[in-house]
Amino acid sequence: MRTVLGVTGIRSEYDIMSSVFHAIKEHPELSLQLAVTGAHLSDAYGRTVDDIRNDGFEIVDEIESLINGDQAAARVKGLGIQLQGLVQTVSRVRPDWLLVLGDREESIATALVGAYMNIPVAHVAGGDRVVGNVDDQVRHAVTKLAHLHFTTNRESSERILRLGEQEFRVFNVGNPGLDRLLQVPDLDIGTIGDRLGFSVPVDKPIVMVIQHVISTEIDDAYRQMRVTLEAVAELGLPTILSYPNSDAGGQQMIRAIREFEHLPEIHAFKNIPRLEFVNLMRRSSCLLGNSSAGILEAPLLKLPVINVGNRQKGRLHAENVQFVSHDKSQIKRAVTKACFDLDYRAYVGNCANPYGNGRSSSLIADTLAHTPIDEKLLIKDITY
Repeated sequence: MRTVLGVTGIRSEYDIMSSVFHAIKEHPELSLQLAVTGAHLSDAYGRTVDDIRNDGFEIVDEIESLINGDQAAARVKGLGIQLQGLVQTVSRVRPDWLLVLGDREESIATALVGAYMNIPVAHVAGGDRVVGNVDDQVRHAVTKLAHLHFTTNRESSERILRLGEQEFRVFNVGNPGLDRLLQVPDLDIGTIGDRLGFSVPVDKPIVMVIQHVISTEIDDAYRQMRVTLEAVAELGLPTILSYPNSDAGGQQMIRAIREFEHLPEIHAFKNIPRLEFVNLMRRSSCLLGNSSAGILEAPLLKLPVINVGNRQKGRLHAENVQFVSHDKSQIKRAVTKACFDLDYRAYVGNCANPYGNGRSSSLIADTLAHTPIDEKLLIKDITY
């Protein structure tokens, strides 16, 4: 029985990984434990550690690391705290595998701990290319530290091989966030509204908004969020908005949200639970903002996406995405097209998802169970 220590730091990443955690927990040759850190432990971001516990997972440590600041320094200070706490957790648990997703603080902290403490690191969603955000640099750095790579698409697998990683370490399994979409029970919009405490007219298109800060554009975060909200306010469509991540500049975005959330058509939430979140994606007419959910998961639901600004630019995407600038007129035209242009909606309905078929989680669990943990795995070499 191998012990896998999963590390999770924020709701968006946990939602992608939750199906993987379930597959590991149910695997006869694996045991799952979780270290929970970052925004999960913050009341300001919905204290989502409670959701993790309600999902039935064993939490072996809660590592308080989130700095209550809105400057770039706060995020890297939090990383330092997270790194120290994770060292203590790993020293106590002594897992066989460390497992982490993506490109945030918990990813680089986990990879550093594994590399220095000689514990293999399995990294999910490496190799992606996104322009203009520090997350892109972190993702590639984690790839060079990790021992096993579970990519979400063929293009990312090829990019990792070009980084000099050995071929036996790379597995193109698809995006595990798709597994979650297929597993979540279906709710109608009335039930969703009752559960979240709002009422949406059934005869109008619903706009879902998720917008985050770009690390290189922190000083412009307030204006960017305000432009998006001005556009949806002028359109007058029912709008469901989820608060941004806990990154520097996020408080400026929240300040803009608070200037608009009194409007009757805008319903803003610090955190939307997974069941309601997935069903809102199913029922919405478009997803507006710059969330990776629009790139990775929306194609499976045939959901039109308007990606605003530079976040996600350069990333592999399906035909469901319109890219626009932080310009109110462009946003309004794109939302109108997504909601009312029947030819365009039919075109999106035929889009192909380059991120797999929703069966990633079992592939990841089986690979963790059966990959030999030996010198070949632990002693990394480079192919050039």
